[in-house]
Amino acid sequence: MSKVTDCARALGEAIVASEEYKNMQITESAAMSDPAVADAMARYMEVKNTLGEVMCQPDADAELIAQYGRELDEIQQTLNAMPAVDAMTTARQHFSEMMNQVNSVLEFIITGELPQQGGCSGNCSGCSGCH
Repeated sequence: MSKVTDCARALGEAIVASEEYKNMQITESAAMSDPAVADAMARYMEVKNTLGEVMCQPDADAELIAQYGRELDEIQQTLNAMPAVDAMTTARQHFSEMMNQVNSVLEFIITGELPQQGGCSGNCSGCSGCH
């Protein structure tokens, strides 16, 4: 393998070994093993698929589309109120932040330019400063 491929493999292994990744895997597994979460997720996917089918019809019923949209919103609110889903969402956000930092470092190394930031993430470990 080339040096670049070896380094990419090492980076992938480091990401998989990170606390952010491990925590994300644990919280996802815990959430999906919760019957209430699994049922709500299954219902969400069912309604989402039905909505997609309805929207693809040439004479799609706007009221039916709105009804399914409201149902999706209700299910999403139910999911968001579940502690296991909240923990999973938080863990996914932390993993995403870490991956954004990794991508920012790669972009800087390759281009010599700092990536455009959309604002402060609150995590100073990958920041060059607020000034």
